[in-house]
Amino acid sequence: MVLQNVEYLIVSPGSKDYQDYLALRHAVFCEELKRIPSSGDSRAETDEFDVHSLHIFCRARDTREALACSRLILPGPNGLNVSARYSLQFCGEVPVDRVGEIGRLTLAPGLRRWRSNETLSRRRSVLAASEGNGQIDLGDFRRHGAFIALGLYRQIFRLMGRYGISHCFAAMEPSLARLYARLGFAFKAAGPVSRDVIPAKRPYLIDLQHARAVLAGRNADLYGFIVGGDEFADASRADVRSGTMRGAVSLPVSAEERLLF
Repeated sequence: MVLQNVEYLIVSPGSKDYQDYLALRHAVFCEELKRIPSSGDSRAETDEFDVHSLHIFCRARDTREALACSRLILPGPNGLNVSARYSLQFCGEVPVDRVGEIGRLTLAPGLRRWRSNETLSRRRSVLAASEGNGQIDLGDFRRHGAFIALGLYRQIFRLMGRYGISHCFAAMEPSLARLYARLGFAFKAAGPVSRDVIPAKRPYLIDLQHARAVLAGRNADLYGFIVGGDEFADASRADVRSGTMRGAVSLPVSAEERLLF
């Protein structure tokens, strides 16, 4: 199963895994999307918020190929990335020292491009071949990119609880926020759309406790995956393959292409 062949690491500056993580950010945000200027020849995308952030890096266990990443900015001396780029309007009762920010969340370029470039029959043939010989190849990772992305949220929610973060900002396109809302992620608008960034995005705020409650009531399978142990993740993955998991990763191709911010 796919989740048995991927690992989610919390990587620290100075490690080889951290450099691979920064290289993935560079490949997506500097080279592919060109949203962030490249920093010379380093092929590593980094900024002032990294020093007080937790960094999540997802890769294939066997090949160590980069699959996805995200970061959780903690309250720190540099503040939050959204503060300078967006007009924030969030409730004053939210304690500032418990508010973080989700950012740099993306799948590897190949995973998203494959979804739009390959035909449905090609995807099915790749999956049939990999399942028939018991081997998992990159085609299987690509087929389940949305599930890998949801695994990032699983890690983010865990880290929020561990570090006492009750709320998180995230800037994203409104269409992506609507997609998350359909899945059960209760992102609440926290300011107007900014057209100074490309593509235009809006700041949102998610309350960890409220998000868990909404997920539990709206999508029990996804809730179990997000808050459960690894044994539930393996069972859920089997349900997805058999088609019994209720909409948790049933995303259209165009939606999966937008699973980043």
